[in-house]
Amino acid sequence: MIVISDLDGTLLDSRARLSIRNRSTLESLGGRGIVRVVATGRSLHSARLVLDDAFPIDYLVFSSGAGVVEWRSQRLMIARDMSFEEAWEIAGVLMDRRLDFMLHHGVPDNHHFFYYRTGAPNADFDARCARYEPYAKPWPDAPPSLDRASQLLAIEPRDAPSQFDDLEAALPIHNVILTTSPLDHASRWIEIFPRAVSKATASAWLCDELGVDAGRALAVGNDFNDIELLEWAPDGRVVANAPAPLRERYQTVVSNDADGFSEAVEGWLRD
Repeated sequence: MIVISDLDGTLLDSRARLSIRNRSTLESLGGRGIVRVVATGRSLHSARLVLDDAFPIDYLVFSSGAGVVEWRSQRLMIARDMSFEEAWEIAGVLMDRRLDFMLHHGVPDNHHFFYYRTGAPNADFDARCARYEPYAKPWPDAPPSLDRASQLLAIEPRDAPSQFDDLEAALPIHNVILTTSPLDHASRWIEIFPRAVSKATASAWLCDELGVDAGRALAVGNDFNDIELLEWAPDGRVVANAPAPLRERYQTVVSNDADGFSEAVEGWLRD
């Protein structure tokens, strides 16, 4: 048996803290021999800012499935990148559409990125560049000597029309994921990965690697980038702070600030 949970807005509360109840639930799952997985859009570097070495999980799926780490040993089990040449071509597609975006280095150093700014107002984009200032470099005049890239991330201001559908059609051999900004909770982030990268494919790979029966998997999420995971798992549930389309589509528990993760696990164990 296996439980896979999104991190921000799902397992953690609105201040990025693990509640006493949710910690107890994770520890109880471990005592039952149930595999505990966090699947997050955060990079490994970013995840380590909120998960300490003693955090009660077994595995971390990070960067939406680009990498998997065995948490106790911190062993990197898998990394799925794209060639830098491929990423550079995708960058041209984003430039043609006048989008502000970042191009991230390969796993596990994918907290480093180059950023391309159109010059139009984009407060959320600026805020992310500022947050990662030590790891962010302006767009180079020529392709740098970088072998691999993990993803590209375009940020659309909250009041701009979305180009997500157009990008999904223009990049059919890639996985184009829409999610809500974790910074201002309103702007749209469009993440572009290799086709094989998703929280679902990483979770399926982990089940195969461990010999775990995925037929009894529980997935808990809160945003659009969790949809593939929620569809993959036989039991997918969302917290009450998820967008309305997800609450209408999946079984809903209380919010992340009311320990919705624990409610989801308790209901799953009873079923």
